[in-house]
Amino acid sequence: MHEPIVITYGVYVLISVVLTIWVARTLHKRGAIFLLDAFNGNQELAASVNHLLVVGFYLINIGFVALALRSNAQAVTARVAIETLSDKLGYVLLTLGAMHFFNLLVFSRIRSHGQNRPRRPVIAPPVAPDAVLQVAVAPSPISAR
Repeated sequence: MHEPIVITYGVYVLISVVLTIWVARTLHKRGAIFLLDAFNGNQELAASVNHLLVVGFYLINIGFVALALRSNAQAVTARVAIETLSDKLGYVLLTLGAMHFFNLLVFSRIRSHGQNRPRRPVIAPPVAPDAVLQVAVAPSPISAR
């Protein structure tokens, strides 16, 4: 029979990876609109940054899950195994939450910086001072009879 700590490790890795994937997909899907706004409607830049964020998110979180796998707990009983699993999952959830709020802070600052930046004014082409404005008028169906 397997030791409780081995089962605990397996459950920990499985739950942690599933949570990381779920959070990354949610952030990718829901964050796209936020990034589009943060980058002033530049769809290509927003999509690229969104993809890079997801890759970084996976690397950091899966790396953290792997590093936090080891435990000095002697999980010889189910109770100790569950407590160890709970501690480890708690750290993963806190890390996921902290990364989420850090990303929101960074992009909130990018967005506010982009909104405070002066926009280029739209400049009309030069018009000669004596130019006459000509307006094209479509013939009225009544006057055409």
